[in-house]
Amino acid sequence: MSDPHDLVCVYTANNAAKAELLRALLEGEGIRAATGDTQNPFAGLDISPSEVFVERANEAAARAFIAEAEQHRQDDELEDEFSEEEPTES
Repeated sequence: MSDPHDLVCVYTANNAAKAELLRALLEGEGIRAATGDTQNPFAGLDISPSEVFVERANEAAARAFIAEAEQHRQDDELEDEFSEEEPTES
């Protein structure tokens, strides 16, 4: 049987800065989180992915928060794409 305090990876970011940002956002939601690979000599570079971990008991809440955040990011990118278009004259 798995321990609810076991750490599980809920996200793999392409660099440590993004992982740390997500960790801080999760903590802001009351979900304790930690990042991995902090001792990696390539941490912070796009060639070095970094993982975000939460306790198994918080996995579902963390994944739901991440999914919602990604949806908002995609919506913002789509909105930005349309706002950058030049108006056409009739």
